[in-house]
Amino acid sequence: MGVYSIKDLENFTQIKAHTLRIWEQRYNLLEPERTETNIRLYSDQDLKKILNINLLYSNGFKISKIAKLNETEIFRLANEILVVPEGEEVSIVDRFVNRIMRYDEVGMNEELEKMCNGNGLEFVFGNLIVPVLEKVGELWQVDAISAAHEHFFSNILRCFIIRNTELSVDPKTSKGTVILFLKDDEHHDLGLLYYNYYLRLKGYHTIYLGQSLPTKDFVKIIREFKPDYVFTSLINILSEKQFHQFFDDIASCLPLDQLFVGGYQLKIFEEKVPEKVNIIYKVDAINLD
Repeated sequence: MGVYSIKDLENFTQIKAHTLRIWEQRYNLLEPERTETNIRLYSDQDLKKILNINLLYSNGFKISKIAKLNETEIFRLANEILVVPEGEEVSIVDRFVNRIMRYDEVGMNEELEKMCNGNGLEFVFGNLIVPVLEKVGELWQVDAISAAHEHFFSNILRCFIIRNTELSVDPKTSKGTVILFLKDDEHHDLGLLYYNYYLRLKGYHTIYLGQSLPTKDFVKIIREFKPDYVFTSLINILSEKQFHQFFDDIASCLPLDQLFVGGYQLKIFEEKVPEKVNIIYKVDAINLD
């Protein structure tokens, strides 16, 4: 269960804290818990609700009308906007999401293999996997998709990327060493797996450390191996203090111009990223030379 400040909500939703306070005070749309010092604290459910309110607002609903709806009605209307009705013509992304909803492992693998055979993993990642992840995030906010769905499709995608990495990459070549890891409390490693594939394809030796690595451990291994580059992603919600602490930890063991970072939090805190850090906007734009 997440606990967020109003600043965290502003960062994650891109709705100004001032607007959130007005919606709360004037329309009673949120009822956050408060600390003894009167600081607002919001839950995962509050986050979902405000995302759905903003979705309705962005699609022409007046805030005064939204305020008259109960939470169930807000989620239902948001669901109608986000979910493609059965029987309607759907995109490949929506078709893939529908397979996730049905736990259709065979269909998902067939779709991935067909798309990969014709275009390559790079195309699949940019044109299917990333849009599917974004769509799943939208469906999470309306409770249309569960943690079980997320675990199911994440494991299929992980296996697919790992399989293609093993089949397509020559492990004998090496332009240098790259360490890949996710910080503690980061568990979404699909992007990191793809970075691993891409770097091996480009001839780099990679040391893949995976999810949720404690600070003391990644500091230790970076000091021990002295890699040419380090790759990571920041996806989970972070406070500004946590964001800065992460880069301070990295700077203690690695020159920041050797660090490449992707993930949603980089979009939120882009102006606060240390100057020398390499932000990953697109994988095919990564330049290590």
